Amino acid sequence: MEGPLIVIKSWALAALGIWFYRRFFERVAKAEPEFEAWARTGALLAALSGRAAPLALVEAALRARLGKRPRVVATLGGWPWPNYALELRLVSRGNVLELRVARAELLRTRGEPPPSLSSVLREAMNAHPDAQCQSWLCSGSVYGKSGPDAARAGWQLHAGSEPRPRLEPYAEAPSWLGNPEPNPQKLRISEAAE
Repeated sequence: MEGPLIVIKSWALAALGIWFYRRFFERVAKAEPEFEAWARTGALLAALSGRAAPLALVEAALRARLGKRPRVVATLGGWPWPNYALELRLVSRGNVLELRVARAELLRTRGEPPPSLSSVLREAMNAHPDAQCQSWLCSGSVYGKSGPDAARAGWQLHAGSEPRPRLEPYAEAPSWLGNPEPNPQKLRISEAAE
């Protein structure tokens, strides 16, 4: 008589364990140690250039939008970019505002993901058109029509309210940016995505 009761209890306990794991711990993909190591280097993810005073307002808008723990998802990027929440560090250097990656954390299957990198930048640029911002996005954060090599020098994101952001590839890095760090994991990740 106790046998069926033990089986029912064990099934209930297993179901509870599975629910608990899926609710609090399950991630959207397998971890990519190389991508996470690249993120810990403080790599440049995006940058905005404009007049100093209005650019300070853009920075304040970004900080207000992103909160105490600024995180975004590069939803336009190829694999594994959309699987990771990128924690940011905003660095102001005169007429340039840099968004540097502090770390990358796999997204959970449940819960609210952070906002999209491109939408956050467009909102800030649209809210402060007097800043006359020029933008630069890391080449890997956008998967172009020609694949991951569509813009080796990065992308320019334009302000606007279209559903799909307007992006143009840079032929070479803009002079105001200096020399952005290369994307060290790009070759391996782009090969894995194919």
